[in-house]
Amino acid sequence: MKDIPTNMPDYEWAYQNERLEVPEYFNFGFDVVDKWAEDRTKLALLSVDSSGENVQHHTFWDLKVLSNKYANSLRGRGIKKGDRVFVMLPRIPEWYVVMLALMKLGALPMPGTTLLTPKDIEYRINTA
Repeated sequence: MKDIPTNMPDYEWAYQNERLEVPEYFNFGFDVVDKWAEDRTKLALLSVDSSGENVQHHTFWDLKVLSNKYANSLRGRGIKKGDRVFVMLPRIPEWYVVMLALMKLGALPMPGTTLLTPKDIEYRINTA
């Protein structure tokens, strides 16, 4: 593969000659997060409470373990591959756990901000 500068001065060449290798099966939760979790100390995210004083460190291992537990819980409640699941949480670390759990199940997360109105939520759920 030819090294292409980030500003890609020769788009036509890149379009004609470069191909992305897309795996037949890919799951971000398993193929990325769980892979990075092999190093149990690898930092995935930081969270800070509303006071700005308490910082929590979350590793990829933490995300792997928690998302697996939540995926099993969702599976036990009947959520399966292809199901659409609306997720409305504030900006908290658990948001990532929920999204990864749904991805691992093959469910389709429909994230929504906590600023949505009931009408917005109804529309999103009914049109997804």
